[in-house]
Amino acid sequence: MKPEGIVASLPKAEILAVRNLKAYYASKKGLVRAVDDVSFMVREGECVGLLGESGCGKTSLALAIMGFFERVARYAAGTSGDPTLRKEFDKGMKGVTPDRPGVQGSVYFRGVDLTKLPEEEFVKLRGRELSMIPQGLGHALNPMYSIGMQTGEPVEIHDEHVRLIQLKRKVLEYLGLVSLADAGTRFVMDPGSFSGGEAQRILIAMSLISGPYLVIADEPTSALDVTIQRQILNVLRMIRDEFDVALFVISHDAGVVAELADRVAVMYAGRIMEFGTAVQMFHHPDHPYTKGLMASFPTIAMMRMKAGGKRPVLRGIRGYPPDLSDVPRGCPFHPRCDFVVDRCRSEIPEYREVEPEHWIRCHRWGEIEQE
Repeated sequence: MKPEGIVASLPKAEILAVRNLKAYYASKKGLVRAVDDVSFMVREGECVGLLGESGCGKTSLALAIMGFFERVARYAAGTSGDPTLRKEFDKGMKGVTPDRPGVQGSVYFRGVDLTKLPEEEFVKLRGRELSMIPQGLGHALNPMYSIGMQTGEPVEIHDEHVRLIQLKRKVLEYLGLVSLADAGTRFVMDPGSFSGGEAQRILIAMSLISGPYLVIADEPTSALDVTIQRQILNVLRMIRDEFDVALFVISHDAGVVAELADRVAVMYAGRIMEFGTAVQMFHHPDHPYTKGLMASFPTIAMMRMKAGGKRPVLRGIRGYPPDLSDVPRGCPFHPRCDFVVDRCRSEIPEYREVEPEHWIRCHRWGEIEQE
């Protein structure tokens, strides 16, 4: 377990600070700007949600923070079937130009810049102080090993002197903590013997067992039915409240983010368009994309038909998200924006703090409400 938390009356310190982060990779279509000049921070013990459409770069951001992005990008270039892509990737990695494959910018975790950390040093904190619940239950667990062995692996890696009986007790403790049924007898079984919801619980236990300060949860409730989603959300809330672990929750489901997050970042085409408190984002959004995104989610109340009334129409955002290898010039959202002006088509908006705890990337902030 980590040391006791700071006094509640004092402002909580930053545990993760991302500064001007870029994560690009090579593809047959060209350079894909998966993460493009992203900045935000997570404080101790809080939950920050990242909300956005599928394909906007959310998982790439998580991989860049964890130090996996360049490895994945190099593998994608090498297995693409195009031999020139790997050469271009390796050539770009050695370059100093801003438009090149790889990760640029800074990721500070507890004051240490992870992007400049040697891999052997990164391995010492990855899984112990900083952990991730990956997306995709089908390939997140190794089918060849028992779930008990995999759950205890982070402890074995970071504590080579741990005794087998101690490790088994700790594995059972954490599998019980996430409410895995019959953990005492089922920990020797392989992942194929568990349902999707149970596999997600196992991954959560694996991410917690070494006592991290920050857990990144990438789509923690995807492919699960609503009943299991509620159970997983309760487990994540328990992590935040009882363990005082900071959470960075990534999702395209606004309900999941609204349930857990203290502050919310909205991502589009590799950039964070707006970042503020959960109340601000869900009740008083200012960016046109955030407004459209929030209006796209149906609620039970709005879908009910009143006697003699008309069926409510679900509003959406016109058009389609851009290809990250061919992002529009200027503001990436301008082809779909109802408030676009000439400046939006030619100039990338500055990411600025317009109010305390409220950042936005929009030329027309403060003007739209007057229209």
